[in-house]
Parts: sequence; structure tokens; C-alpha cells
Amino acid sequence: MISELTPFRWPASWKDPSALALLGDTPFDCLVCEKGAASDTLLAQAKQKGLAIVDKASPPAGALFAEGVWPGVQLARGQAAASSGPTGNPWVDSNGWKIRLESARNPGSCVWVDAKPPDRPPLAASYPRAIADCAAYGGRWIVTLDQQLAGDIALGKADALAAWKAIAGAARFFKDRKAWSGYAPVAVLGIVSDFSGDNEFMGQELLNLLARTNQQSAIILKDRVSASSFAGMRAVIYADVKAPAPGLRSRIMGFVESGGTLITGPNWGPAPGTPSSGPDLPGYAWRAAGKGRVALAQAEFGDPYALANEAVLIVSHRYDSVRLFNAGSAGSSYTAAPDGKRAVVQMLFYTDRGVTSVTARVSGKYRTGKLWTLDGPEPRPIEMDLQKDAVELHLPTVSQYAAAELET
Repeated sequence: MISELTPFRWPASWKDPSALALLGDTPFDCLVCEKGAASDTLLAQAKQKGLAIVDKASPPAGALFAEGVWPGVQLARGQAAASSGPTGNPWVDSNGWKIRLESARNPGSCVWVDAKPPDRPPLAASYPRAIADCAAYGGRWIVTLDQQLAGDIALGKADALAAWKAIAGAARFFKDRKAWSGYAPVAVLGIVSDFSGDNEFMGQELLNLLARTNQQSAIILKDRVSASSFAGMRAVIYADVKAPAPGLRSRIMGFVESGGTLITGPNWGPAPGTPSSGPDLPGYAWRAAGKGRVALAQAEFGDPYALANEAVLIVSHRYDSVRLFNAGSAGSSYTAAPDGKRAVVQMLFYTDRGVTSVTARVSGKYRTGKLWTLDGPEPRPIEMDLQKDAVELHLPTVSQYAAAELET
């Protein structure tokens, strides 16, 4: 099955078929080849070894190629300093939100992210993080080596071979835990949109910016909304440029009247509900509807950065699905098994020095857990403080990735 393949872009500098031996003892079982990157002889030998061959121009059934970014702290022009918003940690580039969006649009497809290393060769340690950045959200990175690293591996240089071993180890880690990709995202805030056309910029930037603040958000495609779409939600954002169709409006208002919160603006159409009071948030009026409420922006939404931060304030941090402390520039993915008895919180740390003294507060009544990292084959014990409806996890020193596997 295509979803079980682990793709690797064949380096153009690996001309000799003998280089196929480098894939021995690795999980890479699929070669993505650019035109002219590999000879017919090499490809024939690869097929004899049982490797799948994929042309990016003709993706196989069940695979969806998505253009991605190199994950990490976004640097300012000149690559000398990190970029950030007006406050807070430097902005992080990640492929997680795009993988989730493409997976929602194309159920049953495996998203393969095409993100090549930057022109300046990255640190070797950032390659496992690139693998984790995609796998944590249910996708696959097409593992792509920079030219220098590929050449050094072919020459058998010790440092390069050590890096290659770590890359293969990270890929195997996620291949061995493919069940995690079948877990469903846990979130309390949903974004209702088609994320395309006039709504592409606002909708997709909301997903991107909410992820940068470690908010676990859900994608609700407005042409596929059902009663179950709002399960577990405390609030939804509707920021599309046109008012919702009658059926969609009814679904959303049903959620609100049952106790949810709607965050929207003038484009919604006639103001729903009746005037009410609420938290003092400049630019918003509050309205009541059944058991729920509406935060109605007084002006059209123009800045997704502002809306993302306002939405977090409206929902309140007390309801965060995951909240990280002392984590620096980090990202997280919280997913649960269909039976709700097992969950995994995957945490990515985008600084190259690793982190110490990280605490993660996770919503849910979990009683046992273990911590996985890419540094060793066995899980570590994890220090847990049980709370009424959440658990606090105290992590040991970790490098760029850690996954807390939890059970009720």
C-alpha cells in the first residue's frame, strides 16, 4: 500500500548503481526520481531489489504531493536573526497545517511533502526533525539530502554516515508506529471554511498561525459539515468573505445554541442571537443564542495574525488541549485513538540545542504514559501529575522531538 511506503529522493550525484547498497538496513523502500537523476540500469536494479519507483510528475494512486517548507525557525533576511510576531517566540515554519488540510480535502490519501533543504546546507541533526515535522501530522516527508551531505555519504565520510544512520533511524521510528497516523486530532477550536479562492489567504493563514501558537485547531470543510463535525469543539471561527449558505448557517447555529461559541464578523450576514455581555475584547460585540454565544467582530477581518490571537483569548487558555511551558520555539500534535482510551502528544522543538525542563499540560483523564524520543529504541518513564480533567507531563532533557503516549 502506498501509505506504508517511505519515500526517498534519489540524489543526482549517486550515479553508480552500487550506491543502492546505501539503502540496505534502512526503511526507504520507494525512490522518488527526477528526470535524469538515475540511469535506466540503476532503476532496473532498484526494481529488482523490490524498491518502488515514483515519478513526481505522475504520483501513484493514494499519494498526494504537497509543496512544503523546510521546517525550523524562520530567519530574517540575511539569515542572521530569527523572525517573530510583535511578541513571543520566533516564528516557526512547519508543514503540519498543510498536511492536515490536504488530508481533510483528500480522505484516504497519504500526503507526501516535497520540501528541499535550503541553499545553505542545514545541520545534519535537522534532518530527523524534518521527518518528524511531517510524520507527527500524518504525512511523509520525501527525504531529500543536500548536495554536500549526499556527496559525503557516497564517499563514506564518518560524520556523514552517522547522519545518514540518524536519518534512517527517524524514518524507521515513524514507519514502526504507523498506527499513530490513524488517530484523530483533538481540538477545541474549529475553523469552518473552504480554504480556497477568496478564502484561501485568511483560512490557510489561520491554520498556520494557530499552529505557531501551539493551538490544536480542527479543519471543518464547509461543504462536508455534519452534526459530528463539532464534536468536542468549544468554539468555531467563520471568517469567509461570503455569508454561509442556509444549511451551513443552521448547522453552526445549532452548535452555538447547544452551548458553543461562534467567532465571526459582518460577512456572516444579519447578526445572530440577541445582544449580551461578555469579556471585554476591543472590536467585538457579544450576542447570546440558546446556551451559547457569538463574538461578533465589528469590522471585517483583515489580519489573520490578530484573529488567531483574539480567538485564543475568546476560547480561553483554560481550555487548551495542549499547553507547553519552557518549550521555546515548539510545535505539537495531539491525537487520540478511536476508542478514546489512548492518545499521543507529539512535540517538536525547532531550536538546534534541544530543551530542558519542558512541562506539557494535556487535557484528558489519562493515568499512565511513556515518552518516546528519536534518541533510543525504548521509551522512557515520564513524570506525570494527575489533575481532574488533565495531566501535567514533566519532560527530561530532550533534543528535537518527543512523543508522550498516554492511556486512560
